[in-house]
Amino acid sequence: MVSLCVASQKGGVGKTTVALNLAFSLARRGLRVLLVDTDPAGAIGLSLTKKLSQAPGLAEYIVQKKPLAQLVVQSKLPELKILTVGRVAPEDAMGFQSALADGNVLKRIEREATDVELMVVDTPSGFGGATIGAMRACRYVLCPVQAEPIAARSVLRIFDVLGSLREKGANTEVVGILLTMLQTRQASSLGVAEDLWSSLPASLLFDTTIPRDPLFLDASASGVPVGLLKRRPPPVAMVFDQLAAELEARISIDERGMSNEPIALVD
Repeated sequence: MVSLCVASQKGGVGKTTVALNLAFSLARRGLRVLLVDTDPAGAIGLSLTKKLSQAPGLAEYIVQKKPLAQLVVQSKLPELKILTVGRVAPEDAMGFQSALADGNVLKRIEREATDVELMVVDTPSGFGGATIGAMRACRYVLCPVQAEPIAARSVLRIFDVLGSLREKGANTEVVGILLTMLQTRQASSLGVAEDLWSSLPASLLFDTTIPRDPLFLDASASGVPVGLLKRRPPPVAMVFDQLAAELEARISIDERGMSNEPIALVD
Protein backbone atom coordinates (compact mmCIF):
# COMPACT_ATOMS: atom_id res chain seq x y z
CA MET A 1 0.00 0.00 0.00
CA VAL A 2 1.05 3.58 -0.64
CA SER A 3 0.22 6.23 1.96
CA LEU A 4 -0.19 9.96 1.46
CA CYS A 5 -1.10 12.69 3.91
CA VAL A 6 -2.48 16.14 3.16
CA ALA A 7 -0.74 18.59 5.50
CA SER A 8 -0.24 22.31 5.93
CA GLN A 9 0.98 24.63 8.65
CA LYS A 10 -1.88 27.05 8.07
CA GLY A 11 -5.56 26.31 8.55
CA GLY A 12 -8.25 27.25 6.05
CA VAL A 13 -6.25 26.26 2.98
CA GLY A 14 -8.67 23.53 1.89
CA LYS A 15 -6.96 20.41 3.28
CA THR A 16 -10.19 18.53 3.90
CA THR A 17 -11.70 19.58 0.57
CA VAL A 18 -8.58 18.33 -1.19
CA ALA A 19 -8.34 15.08 0.80
CA LEU A 20 -12.00 14.15 0.30
CA ASN A 21 -12.33 15.07 -3.36
CA LEU A 22 -8.92 13.67 -4.31
CA ALA A 23 -9.73 10.36 -2.60
CA PHE A 24 -13.03 10.26 -4.47
CA SER A 25 -11.40 10.96 -7.84
CA LEU A 26 -8.66 8.39 -7.25
CA ALA A 27 -11.29 5.80 -6.36
CA ARG A 28 -13.23 6.61 -9.52
CA ARG A 29 -10.02 5.91 -11.43
CA GLY A 30 -10.13 2.38 -10.03
CA LEU A 31 -7.75 2.58 -7.07
CA ARG A 32 -8.86 1.04 -3.79
CA VAL A 33 -8.64 4.00 -1.41
CA LEU A 34 -8.97 4.38 2.36
CA LEU A 35 -9.57 7.97 3.50
CA VAL A 36 -8.51 8.48 7.14
CA ASP A 37 -9.41 11.51 9.25
CA THR A 38 -6.91 12.41 12.01
CA ASP A 39 -8.34 15.84 12.80
CA PRO A 40 -9.98 15.84 16.27
CA ALA A 41 -12.54 18.27 14.87
CA GLY A 42 -13.76 15.49 12.54
CA ALA A 43 -13.68 17.53 9.35
CA ILE A 44 -14.20 14.57 7.00
CA GLY A 45 -17.30 13.33 8.81
CA LEU A 46 -18.68 16.86 9.06
CA SER A 47 -18.12 17.31 5.33
CA LEU A 48 -20.32 14.28 4.62
CA THR A 49 -23.22 13.46 6.93
CA LYS A 50 -24.15 14.17 10.54
CA LYS A 51 -24.51 10.43 11.13
CA LEU A 52 -20.99 9.80 9.88
CA SER A 53 -19.58 12.64 12.00
CA GLN A 54 -20.90 10.89 15.10
CA ALA A 55 -19.84 7.37 14.14
CA PRO A 56 -17.01 5.50 15.90
CA GLY A 57 -13.70 5.64 14.10
CA LEU A 58 -10.01 6.26 14.69
CA ALA A 59 -10.47 7.26 18.34
CA GLU A 60 -12.20 3.96 19.11
CA TYR A 61 -9.46 2.10 17.21
CA ILE A 62 -6.87 3.73 19.50
CA VAL A 63 -8.63 3.80 22.87
CA GLN A 64 -11.00 0.83 22.76
CA LYS A 65 -8.82 -1.32 20.48
CA LYS A 66 -11.79 -1.99 18.22
CA PRO A 67 -10.98 -3.94 15.04
CA LEU A 68 -10.36 -1.77 12.00
CA ALA A 69 -12.88 -3.75 9.94
CA GLN A 70 -15.68 -2.74 12.35
CA LEU A 71 -14.86 0.96 12.04
CA VAL A 72 -14.20 1.47 8.35
CA VAL A 73 -17.23 2.83 6.47
CA GLN A 74 -17.86 1.55 2.95
CA SER A 75 -18.99 4.37 0.67
CA LYS A 76 -21.39 3.85 -2.23
CA LEU A 77 -18.32 3.88 -4.44
CA PRO A 78 -16.93 0.33 -4.06
CA GLU A 79 -13.31 1.48 -4.26
CA LEU A 80 -13.61 4.11 -1.51
CA LYS A 81 -13.66 3.43 2.22
CA ILE A 82 -13.58 5.98 5.03
CA LEU A 83 -12.25 5.88 8.59
CA THR A 84 -13.66 8.88 10.45
CA VAL A 85 -11.94 10.40 13.44
CA GLY A 86 -14.55 8.93 15.79
CA ARG A 87 -15.77 10.48 19.01
CA VAL A 88 -13.12 12.79 20.47
CA ALA A 89 -14.26 15.05 23.31
CA PRO A 90 -12.68 18.53 23.27
CA GLU A 91 -10.87 17.83 26.54
CA ASP A 92 -9.37 14.66 25.00
CA ALA A 93 -8.11 16.25 21.80
CA MET A 94 -4.55 16.79 23.05
CA GLY A 95 -4.24 13.21 24.27
CA PHE A 96 -5.67 11.94 20.98
CA GLN A 97 -3.08 13.87 19.01
CA SER A 98 -0.29 12.64 21.29
CA ALA A 99 -1.34 9.04 20.63
CA LEU A 100 -0.80 9.65 16.90
CA ALA A 101 2.46 11.60 17.15
CA ASP A 102 4.91 8.72 16.69
CA GLY A 103 3.15 7.50 13.54
CA ASN A 104 2.76 3.93 14.79
CA VAL A 105 -1.06 3.97 14.79
CA LEU A 106 -1.23 4.90 11.12
CA LYS A 107 1.51 2.42 10.26
CA ARG A 108 -0.56 -0.30 11.95
CA ILE A 109 -3.63 0.70 9.96
CA GLU A 110 -1.55 0.59 6.80
CA ARG A 111 -0.49 -2.98 7.60
CA GLU A 112 -4.00 -4.11 8.50
CA ALA A 113 -5.82 -2.59 5.53
CA THR A 114 -4.63 -5.27 3.14
CA ASP A 115 -7.42 -4.68 0.63
CA VAL A 116 -6.39 -1.05 0.08
CA GLU A 117 -3.91 0.30 -2.46
CA LEU A 118 -3.73 3.91 -1.30
CA MET A 119 -4.33 5.48 2.10
CA VAL A 120 -5.12 9.22 2.07
CA VAL A 121 -4.80 10.92 5.46
CA ASP A 122 -6.44 14.24 6.29
CA THR A 123 -4.69 16.14 9.11
CA PRO A 124 -5.38 19.08 11.40
CA SER A 125 -3.64 22.36 10.61
CA GLY A 126 -0.17 23.01 11.98
CA PHE A 127 2.63 20.58 12.66
CA GLY A 128 1.34 19.19 15.94
CA GLY A 129 0.95 15.61 17.11
CA ALA A 130 -1.49 14.13 14.58
CA THR A 131 0.09 15.89 11.61
CA ILE A 132 3.64 14.97 12.61
CA GLY A 133 2.49 11.38 13.13
CA ALA A 134 0.94 11.30 9.66
CA MET A 135 4.11 12.72 8.14
CA ARG A 136 6.18 10.10 9.94
CA ALA A 137 3.92 7.27 8.80
CA CYS A 138 3.14 8.25 5.22
CA ARG A 139 5.40 7.85 2.22
CA TYR A 140 4.23 11.09 0.62
CA VAL A 141 3.03 14.51 1.77
CA LEU A 142 0.81 16.74 -0.35
CA CYS A 143 0.90 20.37 0.79
CA PRO A 144 -2.01 22.66 -0.14
CA VAL A 145 -1.04 26.34 -0.19
CA GLN A 146 -3.73 29.00 -0.33
CA ALA A 147 -3.02 31.54 -3.06
CA GLU A 148 -2.87 34.39 -0.56
CA PRO A 149 0.26 36.15 0.75
CA ILE A 150 0.19 34.95 4.37
CA ALA A 151 -0.26 31.31 3.37
CA ALA A 152 2.50 31.46 0.78
CA ARG A 153 5.02 32.75 3.33
CA SER A 154 4.68 29.52 5.34
CA VAL A 155 5.20 27.12 2.45
CA LEU A 156 8.90 26.49 3.11
CA ARG A 157 8.20 25.49 6.71
CA ILE A 158 7.10 22.03 5.61
CA PHE A 159 10.55 21.33 4.17
CA ASP A 160 12.18 22.22 7.49
CA VAL A 161 9.85 19.83 9.31
CA LEU A 162 10.35 17.03 6.80
CA GLY A 163 14.11 17.51 6.88
CA SER A 164 14.07 17.05 10.63
CA LEU A 165 11.88 13.93 10.37
CA ARG A 166 14.10 12.42 7.68
CA GLU A 167 17.17 12.97 9.87
CA LYS A 168 15.39 10.82 12.46
CA GLY A 169 14.72 8.02 9.98
CA ALA A 170 11.40 8.90 8.36
CA ASN A 171 11.06 7.88 4.72
CA THR A 172 8.80 10.74 3.68
CA GLU A 173 8.91 13.20 0.81
CA VAL A 174 6.81 16.05 -0.56
CA VAL A 175 4.93 14.74 -3.58
CA GLY A 176 3.87 18.23 -4.53
CA ILE A 177 2.66 21.67 -3.49
CA LEU A 178 -0.90 22.39 -4.56
CA LEU A 179 -2.18 25.91 -5.04
CA THR A 180 -5.70 26.25 -3.67
CA MET A 181 -8.36 28.98 -3.67
CA LEU A 182 -6.68 30.57 -6.66
CA GLN A 183 -8.47 33.60 -8.14
CA THR A 184 -6.84 34.32 -11.47
CA ARG A 185 -8.78 37.57 -11.90
CA GLN A 186 -7.58 38.95 -8.58
CA ALA A 187 -4.13 40.51 -8.79
CA SER A 188 -2.94 39.59 -5.29
CA SER A 189 -4.00 35.95 -5.61
CA LEU A 190 -2.46 35.58 -9.05
CA GLY A 191 0.66 37.36 -7.82
CA VAL A 192 1.15 34.74 -5.10
CA ALA A 193 0.84 31.98 -7.67
CA GLU A 194 3.31 33.65 -10.00
CA ASP A 195 5.81 34.13 -7.15
CA LEU A 196 5.64 30.43 -6.27
CA TRP A 197 5.85 29.37 -9.91
CA SER A 198 9.00 31.46 -10.35
CA SER A 199 10.71 30.68 -7.04
CA LEU A 200 10.10 26.94 -6.58
CA PRO A 201 11.27 24.09 -8.82
CA ALA A 202 8.59 23.10 -11.31
CA SER A 203 8.81 19.51 -10.08
CA LEU A 204 7.55 20.60 -6.65
CA LEU A 205 4.39 22.28 -7.89
CA PHE A 206 1.38 20.49 -9.29
CA ASP A 207 0.27 21.81 -12.66
CA THR A 208 -3.29 21.48 -11.37
CA THR A 209 -4.58 24.35 -9.24
CA ILE A 210 -7.78 24.48 -7.20
CA PRO A 211 -9.89 27.61 -7.79
CA ARG A 212 -11.94 29.42 -5.20
CA ASP A 213 -15.45 28.28 -6.08
CA PRO A 214 -18.70 28.45 -4.03
CA LEU A 215 -19.63 24.98 -5.28
CA PHE A 216 -17.12 23.51 -2.82
CA LEU A 217 -19.14 25.01 0.01
CA ASP A 218 -22.37 23.77 -1.59
CA ALA A 219 -20.94 20.26 -1.80
CA SER A 220 -19.83 20.33 1.83
CA ALA A 221 -23.24 21.61 2.93
CA SER A 222 -24.86 18.78 0.96
CA GLY A 223 -22.52 16.19 2.45
CA VAL A 224 -21.01 15.01 -0.85
CA PRO A 225 -17.81 15.33 -2.90
CA VAL A 226 -18.21 18.05 -5.51
CA GLY A 227 -18.33 15.35 -8.21
CA LEU A 228 -21.61 14.10 -6.72
CA LEU A 229 -23.20 17.50 -6.19
CA LYS A 230 -25.33 17.10 -9.30
CA ARG A 231 -26.27 14.27 -11.64
CA ARG A 232 -23.94 15.81 -14.18
CA PRO A 233 -20.80 16.85 -12.23
CA PRO A 234 -20.06 20.59 -12.39
CA PRO A 235 -16.98 21.56 -14.44
CA VAL A 236 -14.97 22.43 -11.32
CA ALA A 237 -15.08 18.75 -10.28
CA MET A 238 -12.73 18.01 -13.14
CA VAL A 239 -9.82 19.71 -11.37
CA PHE A 240 -9.69 16.82 -8.89
CA ASP A 241 -9.73 14.29 -11.72
CA GLN A 242 -6.77 16.16 -13.20
CA LEU A 243 -5.05 16.23 -9.82
CA ALA A 244 -5.64 12.50 -9.34
CA ALA A 245 -4.09 11.73 -12.73
CA GLU A 246 -1.13 14.00 -12.00
CA LEU A 247 -0.63 12.45 -8.58
CA GLU A 248 -0.68 8.91 -9.96
CA ALA A 249 2.10 9.87 -12.35
CA ARG A 250 4.22 11.06 -9.40
CA ILE A 251 3.85 8.07 -7.09
CA SER A 252 4.35 4.35 -7.45
CA ILE A 253 1.29 2.22 -6.73
CA ASP A 254 1.50 -1.55 -6.97
CA GLU A 255 -1.65 -2.60 -8.81
CA ARG A 256 -1.06 -6.34 -8.71
CA GLY A 257 -3.12 -8.43 -11.04
CA MET A 258 -4.47 -5.39 -12.88
CA SER A 259 -3.83 -5.01 -16.57
CA ASN A 260 -2.63 -1.68 -17.87
CA GLU A 261 -3.25 -2.52 -21.50
CA PRO A 262 -5.51 -0.53 -23.84
CA ILE A 263 -9.22 -1.18 -23.25
CA ALA A 264 -11.38 -1.90 -26.29
CA LEU A 265 -14.41 0.34 -26.68
CA VAL A 266 -16.37 -2.51 -28.27
CA ASP A 267 -15.80 -6.27 -28.50
